[in-house]
Amino acid sequence: MNPDEQQQDGEPAPWRVLPGFAFTSVTPGPQTALAAAMLIAMLARDGANVAAMVPVETGLDEPCEPGSAGSLVRWAAGHMDDPRLVTPFALEENRPAMHAADAAGTLLHAAAFDRAREELCDGRTTLVIADAVGLLDPITPSLTMLDLLARWEASVAIVEPISRWAVGHINLLSAALLSRNLLIAGVILSPKNLEDDIDDESIAAMCETLAATLDCPVVLLPKVLEMHDRSELLTAAHDCGMHRLVRRIAS
Repeated sequence: MNPDEQQQDGEPAPWRVLPGFAFTSVTPGPQTALAAAMLIAMLARDGANVAAMVPVETGLDEPCEPGSAGSLVRWAAGHMDDPRLVTPFALEENRPAMHAADAAGTLLHAAAFDRAREELCDGRTTLVIADAVGLLDPITPSLTMLDLLARWEASVAIVEPISRWAVGHINLLSAALLSRNLLIAGVILSPKNLEDDIDDESIAAMCETLAATLDCPVVLLPKVLEMHDRSELLTAAHDCGMHRLVRRIAS
């Protein structure tokens, strides 16, 4: 789609007013990066020039190494971006960011994140920040992931597995985001854990409750068997209604 063109339904292409979009969660797992990859694939298909970023990722030897969140979103964006910009800080210890940085003798600070973001976004239309998990966990003694998202004025999607604790987890994150005047673009509920005995009626009630209390779209993340299959990502994004989150920001 040409940047000056409109969607078939007559509305402006929503990514044109989408400077930053972040995915966060209480519960770590692949579902957060997967949801980000789905959005990136959808936006890229529609003509957006997407920059993807994972500000800090632990348990890695190198940025964007195979299997990492950074490698997935870098691939989804379709660019050969410098992995050191996609993941400015890749830390070997699989621990919270500040502790992993201490173990590596690395200094994490806001200026380094800002510099990577500025270089990565040069000439792009959209930034997708993937795997921004642990909003209130310290990156440094004076910086959290929430601080970064507020600094960059990102709209945020909350991704959380379906469980008996999901509504509470999502409400905690939403309160933190709203306290910094960040827009909640939507909630993405990923498939429940096998041990959770939650029926479809309860899941529907959960979705209705969240949609009403947060006044945002709530979608169910489909199961994706192959995360590096672009057609499967696009089908999943379409089937779950990912466009509803983007249109909320554009409206």
